[in-house]
Amino acid sequence: MLGAGNPSGSNQPQGFYPGAMPHGYHSFSPLPAGVLGHGPPQGHSPPPHSFHKDERSQKQYNKLKKKLEAKQLREHPLNTTPPLSPRKELNGNSRKGVSSVGTSEDGEESSSLQDEEEDVNLLTELLGNINVPQVSEVMSRTALVQWSAPKVDNPQGLNYEVLLSDRCKEGKYKSIYSGAALSCRIEDLKPGTEYLVCVSARLDNVVGCASEPTLFTTPPCKPDPPPAPKLSGRNRHSLTLKWLAAKDNGSPIERYIIESELNGNWTEISQSKNKQTVISKLQPATSYTFRIAAINQFGKSDYSPSVEYHTCDSPPPQPLPVTLTHSTPTTLTLQWQARPQDDEFTLQMEDPDSDHGYLAAYSGKETSYTCHGLKKNSLYKFRLKSQNEDGVSRWSEEAFFSTLPGRPGPPGRPQQDGKMHGQRCKLKWEPPYDKGGSTITNYTLEISKIKDGAEFKTAYRGALPACTIERLEPGSKHSVRVCCEGPGGVSDFSEVAIITTDPICPGQCQPPRLHGKPKPHSIHIKWNYPESDGGSPITEMEVAMCKRVEGNEELVTAYKGKETECIVNDLCPAQNYALTVRAINKVGRGPWSNPLKVTSGNSTPSRPSAPNLSLSPGAVSCSWTAPDHNGSPITQYILQMTTPPCENYTSVFSGLSTQCDVKLVPPATLCVFRLQAVNSLGSSSWSELSTIMTSPSSPGSVTGLKSTATPTSISLSWGLPVSNGDPVTHYIVDTGDSSTTVTETNCVIENLSPATTYRIRVRGVNGVGPGSVSSLRVSTLPLPPQPPQLSCTTVGHNYLKLRWGLPNSNVNNYTFTVAMTSPSSRRTVVYEGTNTICKVSRLQEQTSYNFTITSANTTGKGPESEVYTFTTCIAPPPYVKGLKATNVSHRSCTVEWAPLRPQGNDSIEYTVQCARLREQVFKQVYHGRDPHCDVKDLDAGAEYLFRVCAVRQSPKGPVEGSYCQNINVSTPPIHHENPPQHCVRTHNHQVNLTFKRRKNKQDAISKPVDVNEGAGGNRPLTDQQWAGIILSVFIVLAVLVAIIIAHSIY
Repeated sequence: MLGAGNPSGSNQPQGFYPGAMPHGYHSFSPLPAGVLGHGPPQGHSPPPHSFHKDERSQKQYNKLKKKLEAKQLREHPLNTTPPLSPRKELNGNSRKGVSSVGTSEDGEESSSLQDEEEDVNLLTELLGNINVPQVSEVMSRTALVQWSAPKVDNPQGLNYEVLLSDRCKEGKYKSIYSGAALSCRIEDLKPGTEYLVCVSARLDNVVGCASEPTLFTTPPCKPDPPPAPKLSGRNRHSLTLKWLAAKDNGSPIERYIIESELNGNWTEISQSKNKQTVISKLQPATSYTFRIAAINQFGKSDYSPSVEYHTCDSPPPQPLPVTLTHSTPTTLTLQWQARPQDDEFTLQMEDPDSDHGYLAAYSGKETSYTCHGLKKNSLYKFRLKSQNEDGVSRWSEEAFFSTLPGRPGPPGRPQQDGKMHGQRCKLKWEPPYDKGGSTITNYTLEISKIKDGAEFKTAYRGALPACTIERLEPGSKHSVRVCCEGPGGVSDFSEVAIITTDPICPGQCQPPRLHGKPKPHSIHIKWNYPESDGGSPITEMEVAMCKRVEGNEELVTAYKGKETECIVNDLCPAQNYALTVRAINKVGRGPWSNPLKVTSGNSTPSRPSAPNLSLSPGAVSCSWTAPDHNGSPITQYILQMTTPPCENYTSVFSGLSTQCDVKLVPPATLCVFRLQAVNSLGSSSWSELSTIMTSPSSPGSVTGLKSTATPTSISLSWGLPVSNGDPVTHYIVDTGDSSTTVTETNCVIENLSPATTYRIRVRGVNGVGPGSVSSLRVSTLPLPPQPPQLSCTTVGHNYLKLRWGLPNSNVNNYTFTVAMTSPSSRRTVVYEGTNTICKVSRLQEQTSYNFTITSANTTGKGPESEVYTFTTCIAPPPYVKGLKATNVSHRSCTVEWAPLRPQGNDSIEYTVQCARLREQVFKQVYHGRDPHCDVKDLDAGAEYLFRVCAVRQSPKGPVEGSYCQNINVSTPPIHHENPPQHCVRTHNHQVNLTFKRRKNKQDAISKPVDVNEGAGGNRPLTDQQWAGIILSVFIVLAVLVAIIIAHSIY
């Protein structure tokens, strides 16, 4: 790839020597990364260069070189020739410091590692003093690079490293040469490519910065030889060739030339701009040799390697049919002959039972194949074809082969056919799904008794899939299985079926036995299961009791269940009973056992019969029959009575007698009686109920007596009283003064006095007599009140305040209604309530309104009062806004405000008042129609308050409005100036501090009044003193209010 210059240390110009390449140097092999501590990193741009050409740098270089030579002589005393440059062991980016002491040019000794690092850095800068390399003799694939040594005293010990980069590789450099020569020849370059080359100097392990890169471009040339063409398609008379693009070497390829060899001579047969061509008009089964070359504007490339391809020949002839070599129930092994022209075979198979036709079974180079997964005892068709690279033959003649029959599958599990009997049963089963490709010739049925664990024995053998088994044991379980036979062999047995013969009724039980002492109404007995269950488990036991009915004995079931004991209930005390038991299974009931005879115990009396009832004067007569005493004599009878709804019973008799009279019964009422007998063992249950209706009586008191009162009448209403067996004919209403008889449940008592309390009594009367009295206290209502006298307490320009009594004087809680009639005759209710005062708003000024008032109480609304007429007054002028002071000087100021609109035909005038801030005694300083005035003769350095109000000039006289909010005006002070003299001026809006007083609301001038009047004599209090007084008064008032609130709460 490259050559080196003369490595000798002579100062003569070095020439280029192609044979001086270092031994063992590989083309474009970069130096290992990290070996040179100051070398540029591989794959990156070279480090920047720097120049140090002054005399000081040269002296430092010589000084450093001598210092390092002396150090290496001490470290290597056996060396006869010291190295040309100092050495520094580097490991990656970390340096190992040298601890030896060097001698400087001045003889001073130093051991500082920092000095050594500075020396190395200085040496690096000196080595970077290298010029840009020169590139010459640039050809398509080679170029000569030359450079000069850095400007140092002794450059013979330097080595150089050349770095090369392809512009298309994003400036990544790699080392291509390392040595002491000052030139090298670069080989194996790419034609038509731009390159960057730079060089760096190295003194032992210290590497300087690389030089600036030099750009050069290799000239284009003819293309490289293309690769050999490949065959992409062929037939008997043509070949299709394809090839990969050749390297254009900097100039685009214009076309490709395809040549063919014939009798040792190459002939051009085609040209193509694409990378493929079709060569036609060829002979079948003939070999052809081809090669290609690429052409661009610089010439034709070398030829590609030659290749040989053949055109297709005729396809093979029809093969012979396949033959059968071996068959099984599911496979067929076929074989055929292979001929020299046969490369591959395709075997197809057709199943006549399917509609799919021929399907591919095998494709390959073998001459035999085994078809798997076939049906048993089935016929199949086969055909064969062969093929080679020249084509496919016709199908062979069809061959027919059949698989062998196989073992049939197991038949279905045996099932019961019809009703099961005690000693025989009828079974059936399904034929096997897989019959092995043939018919079933025989079935074999085997049976085994499960209880004994016996082996299976043959119970049936025949061609039908059904049979009847005789001589079975009733109520027992058997296992049954079946198999079948065919031409292919005997199948496996089917699944085992369990059959059970019908059981019979169970045997006789032993007599039941008594458990414990008999009770009056129950007997506890036990028993055992029978010895024989009849081939079926006992499902329940039945206990029966022998009972005599109308002189005949009959069995009554007392218990049914699986238990071996029970309690027989619902027995009569002191009676004889016979109990028997039997077992039951799913077949039926077994015979009854021998009876157990037992007598029940004593008990409480039997339930008495219902008592007999009859009416007697004022009482009910009762009688009854004595019940059975159940072994213990009766000691007492208890008779109880109640009325519907029969919730609480009351005892009315207790004793041994069987009759009694019950008195104080309710009239016309259904009375209910019951009876109970008692002996030493307890009480019997209550008898059935007996009822009787008692005689009627006078009615009860009326219910829900209500009243509605007016001033002169009372309306009464009530509910129906209890008639007690006789309907109510009328009612008597008594007020004390008079009595009224009515037939309805309501009446009206009239001509009564207002506001009077009456006691009213009401009672019903029937055929028996008058009933109980219901009373009620009722007060009549008072008459409606008279209207009060209406008066007007306050008159405003748009409102009127009316009063018709003193505050809190409405002790009767009357409701007052005030109506107003406007000048347009519109009547409106302006107030309705219990207060004695109201305010009527939204009225017009100087307008008369008519008012009336009425009073109402619980009785109703009273008469309307006479008409009262009240008139509103004139409206005052509105509030003045925008008051401000301007042109404030030591002695005067100007006061301005926003003017007001005239009210109707009335004009508006203004009154301005002024006061000292600390005195706050206002005095008039201006009165007129202008919305501004000038105030003079003020004290310098004083604070004043100004306010203004509007005055409406009406025909009835001036009406003064309210004053606006005060404004504060401070005059600037004058030092060493005598107090000003005040004078009065009233013209041209110049207002002196001579105040005006009004007499009879007319403007009149009185004596001159100074704004500062009151400042002589007694000295006024300051603002701070007034603030302290106000704060003290406020604190005293707050303490007093807190004490009063605390006393009122606690």
